[in-house]
Amino acid sequence: MSKIRSMIRRIPYYWRKLIRHFRYKKYEYRVKDIEHMKINIIYNEAGWIIYKFAKCMCDELTALGYEVTMGRHFDPAADINHYFDPSFAESGGVNDRTTFMITHVDTANKLALIKEQTDRGGIGIGMALETRNRLISSGVKANKICYINPAQDGQIRPRKVSLGFTHRVYNDSRKRESMLIDICKQIDPELFRFVIMGAGWEDIIAQMNEMGFETEYYPEFDKQKYNELMVNLDYYCYFGFDEGSMGYLDAVAAGIGTIVTPQGYHLDTECEITYPVSTIDEIVDALHDIENKKRKNLRFVETWTWKNYALKHLEIWKYMLGAEDLGKILATRGWYKDGIYSLLINNLEQAESLADKVKKSLHGEEK
Repeated sequence: MSKIRSMIRRIPYYWRKLIRHFRYKKYEYRVKDIEHMKINIIYNEAGWIIYKFAKCMCDELTALGYEVTMGRHFDPAADINHYFDPSFAESGGVNDRTTFMITHVDTANKLALIKEQTDRGGIGIGMALETRNRLISSGVKANKICYINPAQDGQIRPRKVSLGFTHRVYNDSRKRESMLIDICKQIDPELFRFVIMGAGWEDIIAQMNEMGFETEYYPEFDKQKYNELMVNLDYYCYFGFDEGSMGYLDAVAAGIGTIVTPQGYHLDTECEITYPVSTIDEIVDALHDIENKKRKNLRFVETWTWKNYALKHLEIWKYMLGAEDLGKILATRGWYKDGIYSLLINNLEQAESLADKVKKSLHGEEK
């Protein structure tokens, strides 16, 4: 009888343990043995931008060693079917191993189609966080929608920032142009070039060229050429303190940036100087600020590649198939916000926490 009473007393404990098991079970992630992932890419017609997405992805996945086909129809034998538009799947197949690209949602019919495809097990992949959030607020399930930013081809190289000087060199150094040598030692010749008009710059330009800077030099003043080059500069520069530069007035008229001293009639224009500077340190700080903005653009080009576009899709597909350990899939956490992280953003921490609890409960560690 004492054994029976003891067992009865422990029924609530086992009942709680059973409830916890089923409550956390949906967060379990089981790695399956998928030796070779077969991916079927479905597109509508060749020759336009959607086909470019499909072809670039196919090329990158093939280069990574995956078996990839491109066609117009759903392949039930494929591990993953990826549509490059949800409308392509209207008469085709959709299951829990299907993803589809979402380019834009501008009609109620498109929204209804996305809801239908996700309800059937597919995962929609938009191109921006805004699209993902808007679709969730419109009723699409959060665990069935994510986004991957599109790629840039990497074939267009940025032009250098053009810094212009349009004055001659004086014996008394009233324009302080010699500071340019010390300034050039602290900036990147891959990002800046110089356009100079005015006599007497030869020695300074020779030293700048030795440091690797590109220079475009006009020793004689030419009004027509001056008007042409002024509007094509990025920044007009003037370091002198002799009341002002007439070139500054032309730079303001041209609407270009200015890196000039805040003095004389520069101030009377009541136009904002882009970078008001007085010392070498202030000039270098201004150019470093321009460098940082330029490098931010360069980092975008280096990361928004077709290879990364394909890899982010692979992370989602491996997660869907259980084809790789979850820790490996999430190893890139903190490097970007789209891809797998935009799919798990609402429940990733909760899922990881619950997974830990599951392990403890199944091993009898939680009471």
